[in-house]
Amino acid sequence: MKQTRSSADLHVHTTASDGTARPAEVLEWASEATDLSVIAICDHNTNEGALEAAAIAHEYRVEVVVGQEVESATGHILGLWTPEIVEPGMDAQDTVDAIHEQGGLAIIAHPFAPKWWHKHGLCRGDRCIYDAVDFDGVEVANSTPLLALANMHARRYWRENLSRLAATGGSDAHMLQVVGTSRTHFEGSSAADLRAALEARTTRGWGPSFQPLRAFRYATKVPEIKSRDAERKAREAQRP
Repeated sequence: MKQTRSSADLHVHTTASDGTARPAEVLEWASEATDLSVIAICDHNTNEGALEAAAIAHEYRVEVVVGQEVESATGHILGLWTPEIVEPGMDAQDTVDAIHEQGGLAIIAHPFAPKWWHKHGLCRGDRCIYDAVDFDGVEVANSTPLLALANMHARRYWRENLSRLAATGGSDAHMLQVVGTSRTHFEGSSAADLRAALEARTTRGWGPSFQPLRAFRYATKVPEIKSRDAERKAREAQRP
């Protein structure tokens, strides 16, 4: 019997950080407007949006992986299957260790981004960190405008490290229309199947799809994204 092959978007933002759609809206869109089987909500330095989505996921077609995009001292790291918040600001290895301690998987987010686009070395292609830290995977497809060359470099790095890193694709969506435009292909159909494929390093990253209005849509949403990010940072500052 031929094995089912499905898709997951492993990098989606909501209003819990700097996204423009609420968790329920993301679930509804992913269920009705895409063929995704699984999504991972990965808001900046919080898993509140992911936990909210997971609590209502039974009402929708897609499964939810609870995640977060941790802003480490050296760059952004996706922590998948992380029910507890990982403290931001630690170095990369300590961040990955904290993700692993709660049974999660650690993915390098949007690597090889241009220096003008991101200030952190980990996100800009610091191979010394990639080589030395116990990551589980690398994001080789990200739908953020102007990251086409970065995606190419990420794929090349992954091909050089097939034995230790899974390939992932995630839209990094901050708006509904971008969800699913980059994705992770895996054997099976469930979140459990996805995790098994990531651990076996059999996943493939795909995307981004051609979407000529993506950059324009992002441009129109920049003020809202920045406003929500400022609100998110203010909430972080109030954490005990």
